[in-house]
Amino acid sequence: MMNTDAPDVTDSHVGGGRGISPTLDATLDLLSNRRRRYVLYYLREQGHSVTLEELAEQVASWERDIGDSPDEERVLADLYHSQLPRLADADAVTFDAEDGYVSLDDDDAPLVEYLDLAAREENVV
Repeated sequence: MMNTDAPDVTDSHVGGGRGISPTLDATLDLLSNRRRRYVLYYLREQGHSVTLEELAEQVASWERDIGDSPDEERVLADLYHSQLPRLADADAVTFDAEDGYVSLDDDDAPLVEYLDLAAREENVV
């Protein structure tokens, strides 16, 4: 039998054993979507609340830079109806849908660490 020092990454966190924590699962799930990562990158870069329109414009611009051809209105609709509510539910952002402002809630250390790693991989830092 082969012995390795690698940690056990089976999904055994429910019983209290070692494995992937629910927090890690949630963090990786949030960061699995490029558009959500772009939202978080931009909010970190700005350091203050931004309008939904400004955010959609920047996300669409970054998507064009990698060869996509997004329609800005569709990006805005996706952010409004899908990505921002998901990030807000995870307490990663504050999204005021009525006034159209979004800000980063960067109190989540694991999210920030993995976001930094993703940013380096995508060359956006």
